[in-house]
Amino acid sequence: MAKKPPIAPPSAGATQDEGTQPAKPEQFHGSALAGASFDDVDLRNARLHNVSLAEAELDDVDLRNARLHNVSLAEAELDDVSLAGARLRNVSLAEAELDDVDLRDARLHNATLAGASLDDISLARARIDDADAAETRWSDASLRRARFEGSDLREVEIVGCAIDGLTIDGVRIDRLLEEAKDRSRASQAPKATEKEAPPKKPKRERKP
Repeated sequence: MAKKPPIAPPSAGATQDEGTQPAKPEQFHGSALAGASFDDVDLRNARLHNVSLAEAELDDVDLRNARLHNVSLAEAELDDVSLAGARLRNVSLAEAELDDVDLRDARLHNATLAGASLDDISLARARIDDADAAETRWSDASLRRARFEGSDLREVEIVGCAIDGLTIDGVRIDRLLEEAKDRSRASQAPKATEKEAPPKKPKRERKP
C-alpha cells in the first residue's frame, strides 16, 4: 500500500490572535495513519488516542509532553524525535527502529518494545512499568536514573549505555554491576605463594 503524503508543519503565517494566544494541542482520535510520513512537525502537547502509526516514518518531530494512548508505532522508524516528558500508555513500538529519540522524563505504561532497535536514545529519569522489552537492543543510550518496574527484560542486550542510577524492580543495576566487577577482579588477582620449606637433610646411615 502506498504511503500517505508527508504531513506538513503548521503554517508560519500566524494571525494576530494566534500570536497572542498559545496554540491548542493537536488532537488525533481514531485516526488511521499507518505508513504516514511526518517530517519537521511540531506536535508538542498533542493528544493521540486510538491511532495507528504502524510502519510510519517520523523524522525531526517534536512530541514533547504529548499524550499517547492506544497508539501503534509497530515497525515504525523514529529519527530525531523528542518525546521528553510524554506519557505513553498502551503503546506498541514492536520491531520499531528508534534513532536519536529523546524520552527523558517520559512515562511508559504497558508499552511493547519487543524486538525494537534503540540507538542513541535517552531514557534519563524515565519511568517504565509493565512493559514488554524482550529481545530489544540498546546501543549508546542514556538510562541514567531510569526506573523499570514489572517489565519483561528477557534477552535484552545493552551496549555502550550509561546506566548510572538505573533501577530495575528496586535494584540499582549500576551498583550490582560494579560489585560483580569487583568480585571478578578479586578472583583473577594472583594469590600470594607460600614460602617453600627448606629441603630436609638426608639422614646419615649408621655404620655397622
